[in-house]
Amino acid sequence: KEVNALFTRDYNMVHASTKYKPVQGGFLVLRPSMDTYKEFCDIVQEGDFRNGKGWGGVVGPFYGSMTFQGIIPYYYDYLHPDTALELNRCIYNQMCDNPRDQRTIDDVVHGKCRTGELDCEDCRSRPLEDVVTSHFTLCQKPWWCLPQSGERIQERLCRKLHGQWYRIRSDLEASWGRSGEGPGTFDKEQFKGYCNRHGKGGYIPIEKPYGR
Repeated sequence: KEVNALFTRDYNMVHASTKYKPVQGGFLVLRPSMDTYKEFCDIVQEGDFRNGKGWGGVVGPFYGSMTFQGIIPYYYDYLHPDTALELNRCIYNQMCDNPRDQRTIDDVVHGKCRTGELDCEDCRSRPLEDVVTSHFTLCQKPWWCLPQSGERIQERLCRKLHGQWYRIRSDLEASWGRSGEGPGTFDKEQFKGYCNRHGKGGYIPIEKPYGR
């Protein structure tokens, strides 16, 4: 069968034994198709989302199941199986999530794999160079000016990912003929001068006019 969609899953939302897992809402690649679009419209307009059972009584309920995170697996896993491909979430849509159902202590994972596998990769250990896209959810938003300077495994990768976000902002402003460095003094090596202090109120937005 032809592959018509690429996505990652969010195993944190359900028990490992759940048959139809949520699709993570931060990443989706689709092959354009008016037929697919019309079928999605029909599904939404019919509204067969059942209380306590989800779409068609088979997919859900879980966080986001009434919308994106549920309707996508309903379509591609249940109605049209084998027409989509799950990508490695450590490379695409990286969230720095704990792959197991118990706390990680001193970088040592505990508990069972949320994927239902006996062994599972810990995305938090992936080298930054392997990551293609990131979803700032567990790491929180880069513009919240959070140093992520602790020694926990997720903080180390979150800091690197946030650092890349600020590098891209710096490169963007430099491409406009600006210095690529803001006036802020808070953790300047990490935030490139675009944060005045810790927290949401410390962020220094891009100044107008944009592009010059």
